[in-house]
Amino acid sequence: MKGRDGRPALDENRTISEIRLQMSTPPSKSNACPKPFIEPTHTRTSLTPSLWTKSELFVGQLISFLISSFLLVIVVAWAGIDRLFHSIPRLWRPRTRQKYDWDDAMRKGREKVSTEVNLYAREVGLDIEDETALTEDGFYLRMHRVINPNHKVDENGRGPFPILITHGLFQSSGCFITSEERSLAFWLSAQGYQVFMGNNRGVFDMGHREYDQTDPRFWDWTIREIALYDVPAMIDHVRQTTGYDKIGLIAHSQSAGATLIAMSKGMRPEIGDKLSTFIALAPAVYAGPLTDGWLFRTLGRLNWTWWCRIFGVLDFIPTMTLAYKYLPSATVFGAFGYTMFAFLFKWTDTNWLVRRKTKQFRFTPTPVSSASLYWWTGKDGFAQRRCTMDESFPQWFDERFPPLAIYYGGKDYLVNVEKLLARLSTKEKAVKVVRVEKLDLAEHCDFYYAADAVEWCFSSFVDVIEQTRPRIPT
Repeated sequence: MKGRDGRPALDENRTISEIRLQMSTPPSKSNACPKPFIEPTHTRTSLTPSLWTKSELFVGQLISFLISSFLLVIVVAWAGIDRLFHSIPRLWRPRTRQKYDWDDAMRKGREKVSTEVNLYAREVGLDIEDETALTEDGFYLRMHRVINPNHKVDENGRGPFPILITHGLFQSSGCFITSEERSLAFWLSAQGYQVFMGNNRGVFDMGHREYDQTDPRFWDWTIREIALYDVPAMIDHVRQTTGYDKIGLIAHSQSAGATLIAMSKGMRPEIGDKLSTFIALAPAVYAGPLTDGWLFRTLGRLNWTWWCRIFGVLDFIPTMTLAYKYLPSATVFGAFGYTMFAFLFKWTDTNWLVRRKTKQFRFTPTPVSSASLYWWTGKDGFAQRRCTMDESFPQWFDERFPPLAIYYGGKDYLVNVEKLLARLSTKEKAVKVVRVEKLDLAEHCDFYYAADAVEWCFSSFVDVIEQTRPRIPT
C-alpha cells in the first residue's frame, strides 16, 4: 500500500517508526500574539485542481526549468573559469597541505562515495537506522539514528543521553557523517551519546500526507514552516523515541536560525523547555557582508511574480536535484557542487582534508522550495532586511529559552554572529549564554568539515552538553 507521495504507507509492523506528535501549543494559538519573526511576503499557493490550472502549471514550470537551468549552467561555467584563473599561481607555488598523524593515507582513492548513509556508518563499526517524524502540517521528515553496539541501557530501559543535530540550507544529515571516525555524529556517538540527525521537509525524497511533489502546495513553505513545524517535530521525535524529557540540540546555519525563530515569542517558545542546551553553529540571524554581493543584489530586485517566472513555484532549480539523483559520477557531482558553492558563498577547502571533499559534497545541494529561497534572497527578503526578525521588537525570547552556546568563524562572510551576540547581551536578558567560541580560521561549514574540527570545537561541545544536561533522570 502506498501513500499519496508514492512512498510505502507506514504501519505498526514496519521498522521505520512514524511519530505522530501533538504540539503543546497549536500554531493557531501561537500565531495569535505579537511576534518578532518577519512573515514571508510571497503569495501563498491556492490551487483549484482542473485541467486548466494543471496545464498552466506545467507550462510555467517548463519555462522556469529551462530558464533556471540555463542560468545554472552560466553560473557553474563562470565559477569554473574563476576557479581555474585562481589556480594558475599554484602551478608555480603549490599550496602545502597539513598532514595529520591520525589520517590513514591508504584511504585516498579507495573511498566509497554514496548517498546511502549506512555505508559511512558501517565503515566505522556503527549503523544508521531510518526513522520518520510527521509534522503537524503533514510532512514526513527523515530522521537518522546512529546505532552504536557499545551503548548500554540504564535501569529505566533508556539509552545514553540524546543529541539531535540539524543541518543548514541546501544540506542534509549527510554533512555530519562523511569524515569517518571524526564525523560529528560518529564522534559524539563514540563519546557515549545517542545521536539523531534531523532533515528538513523535502530532503531525502520524503513526502507529504496528502500532496505529491508535483503539487505547488508541497513546496509552499519557507523558514517559517521549518520553525513552526519541522523543528518541534524533530525534537519531540527524539524525546518520544528515547524517553528523555530534555535533549541536547546542535544546529547549523539555517537550522540554528530556524530554531531561534521557533523559540521566539509568538512562535513555539515552549520547545525551550524540552532542550537541556542549544548549541548554535554559525546561526543565520543577521546577514553577513557576502549578502551585499552581486548575486544577492540581483536576486533582491525580483518580486514574487518575476521570481516564479524564472525559478517556478516548486523546488528551486530542479536541475540540481536531477543531477543529485542521476549523475553517474560522484566525483563530477562533488566537483560541481563544491565549485558552485565556493564561488557563490566564498567557501574554500583550506581547512578540509581534500580527499574527503567528494564525499562531503555528495550530499549537497539538496532540494529547497522556491518560496524559501525567495524569503532569503528575493525582494524585501532576508538579504535586504539584514535580519530574520524585527530588530525593533523589545524582546525576542522569554524565560523558557534553554542554555545557549554559540560558535562562529572568523572567516565566515555569510552571517554576522557578532550582531546577534550584541543583541543577546543588551536586550535578551532571559537568555543564558553559557559559551561563545570564535574560531578565527573557520569558515561557514568548518564546524564539521574542517580536518581539525574535533580539536577546534567537538570537545568543547561535550563540555557544554555535560555542563547543562539533567543529572537526575528525566
